[in-house]
Amino acid sequence: MNTANGHSPIQVGLPPLGSVWPTFGQPQKIANSFFSESPNTSALLRPISISPATFKATLDFQVPLTFVIGYVTTVMFLNRLNASRKFKPWAFSKTLPFRTLVVIHNASLAVFSAWALYGMCFSMHASWPAGATKDGPDYYAHIAQMFCEADSTAIRAPANVKSLWDEGSAYFGWFFYMSKFYEVLDTMIILSSGKKSSTLQTYHHAGVILCAWVSLRYASPSYVVSIVLNSAVHTLMYSYFALQTMGVSIPMAIKRSLTGIQIIQFLVGLIWIYVLVFLKYNIGSVLTGQTNSNVSLSELRQVHAAVGRDFCDGSNPFAADVAVSCFADRGEAFPVLWSTLYILPLLALFVRFFIRSYIKVRK
Repeated sequence: MNTANGHSPIQVGLPPLGSVWPTFGQPQKIANSFFSESPNTSALLRPISISPATFKATLDFQVPLTFVIGYVTTVMFLNRLNASRKFKPWAFSKTLPFRTLVVIHNASLAVFSAWALYGMCFSMHASWPAGATKDGPDYYAHIAQMFCEADSTAIRAPANVKSLWDEGSAYFGWFFYMSKFYEVLDTMIILSSGKKSSTLQTYHHAGVILCAWVSLRYASPSYVVSIVLNSAVHTLMYSYFALQTMGVSIPMAIKRSLTGIQIIQFLVGLIWIYVLVFLKYNIGSVLTGQTNSNVSLSELRQVHAAVGRDFCDGSNPFAADVAVSCFADRGEAFPVLWSTLYILPLLALFVRFFIRSYIKVRK
């Protein structure tokens, strides 16, 4: 992975301290895709327009915090109520309309997850670096830029560079975030059946809302990882739940595999986001591949000034060896710390559930 001048386009290093902790009252980043739609965007990928005002309002920290507190409080109350009733199913949970609604609920989430996954793949394709070829010396630097330049407001991104944020990840990320509020109905369905909502169930749904909020709020590159992995797993999981509710007989091996896939999702996700945390890529290498684009010298100087390099000496800016952290904007790495604190206990709960449900049962 060395360039022609001997410099490596991909390096490893610590992110700036400023990226770890956000500034209170830091402005939210609103993607251009929220203001206007591309003429090439299909109705499938943009079925609903979201106003910037709605985007900002839903990302007020009071929204997820209030909802999570209300959710946990309600679950605790209903758990006690079900216990006092000896965990007997509620009468309405045995009716056909209820079962029909549960099927619709699960099928809708399966379709939504598949749509979000498709949308994220489309966004990555749309923002794929022009002219980047696998045989090129700077191929990996171009790929790093695509994942790391979460939004085009970053000063280190030339104006002509497409970003995942503007090409759709902000749009799908917002819907992904909002879907986590809706997914708490999973818990309500369990409680309606007279069962207890486990610590795993309650913690999972409460925590993921806060993680999605903080990742979208600070436009973290790690959010792309979360959406892709979670949407893929949920497409399978909710399809399984829909079929199960319809009375389709499904082998235990499939249920066991789905739980295993969820555990793998968390492990792969953690590894992936920490690769991004310690990743640095060479801006000079990336810009070299854009010499045929309309990248002005003033834009290049802005880019390099942002990382402490000044090209007032008349040297060739395209040949410079300037490496920037993937998490260079203020607050971008904060969601990673937040998510780590959430995922590690969640991973332990899932492993315990897997052992109790599938390993000890065999014995």
